[in-house]
Amino acid sequence: MTRAGAAAWAAESHVPHRLHDAGRDWPETNCYVDVWIELLAALDLPVEACLGFPLASEFEGDQWTFFKPPHADLEALYGIRVEELTLWRPLAEQLRTQVERGRVPLVEVDAFHLPDTDGSAYRHAHEKTTIGVVAIDVAAQRLRYFHNRGLHALGGDDFAALLRVGAEPDARWLPPYCEIAKLDGLVRRGDAALREHALALARRHYARRPRANPVRAYEQAFAAHLPHVLGGPAAYHAYAFASVRQLGAGAELLASHLRWLGDGGDAAFAHAADAFAELSAAAKTFLLKLARIAHAGRARDVSASFAAMAGAWERGMHGLAEPLGP
Repeated sequence: MTRAGAAAWAAESHVPHRLHDAGRDWPETNCYVDVWIELLAALDLPVEACLGFPLASEFEGDQWTFFKPPHADLEALYGIRVEELTLWRPLAEQLRTQVERGRVPLVEVDAFHLPDTDGSAYRHAHEKTTIGVVAIDVAAQRLRYFHNRGLHALGGDDFAALLRVGAEPDARWLPPYCEIAKLDGLVRRGDAALREHALALARRHYARRPRANPVRAYEQAFAAHLPHVLGGPAAYHAYAFASVRQLGAGAELLASHLRWLGDGGDAAFAHAADAFAELSAAAKTFLLKLARIAHAGRARDVSASFAAMAGAWERGMHGLAEPLGP
């Protein structure tokens, strides 16, 4: 099996990073960030250093920001370059070429064919998700990949279906979006240098923060969203992922980042981290309320939830004005 990068990539012995602990409010965040958490951890890189980007998250009108680590941040902190991969040959062949070069392809696939989603999407529902391919054997039809909280393996019919091996050409088929993480320029900085780089990036993201409280903007739009929440389990789950989960998960990751920055001795980061942890917990409570609303099929008063989330966001951002402001 062809393997990428400098890590062992052993699915059997893989232990999820602490940011994916089951005891967190959001053990999974979104598929793209989750892949990067596990990939960076497998490379023995400090994951918390790159998590300042949720500072710029906001309400987008019909969803919360689908937050992702900016490619420029990954290069500045760790020397990892990310480029788009143009797919012009059979997907499995191009993945093998990139893995042979020591890269990790991040490719959008259908979770219908991922055994690690057993009990949710696997052979049940077609859902777009991102995996990070770290080993591939085209002849034996075996694949090892990061997805969500873990490192997984698949083969046989799942391999063929996932990568369209042997499928007839279809002009209607749209090739998936694919990137490659290039690890040949990997940089391992000392703690002080890494914090200096991370602090500069956090200041940049803080400067891009919403100027008005985005939770209040979300509250104003929620009444228009409610009929969709009441539209059945599938509608509820899709809405919850796009809105509340991205709000809460982003806040919890940001709290971890700020605590990591605060280890350098600035108490303001710890206080702000507490506020964003409160936002995360309030969003989790709100999600449970939404589930009850969807199950009962009728609206309930959620103003207290919005007040708690908005207040926590305000305290967190205000607490960062001195260490991250101009």
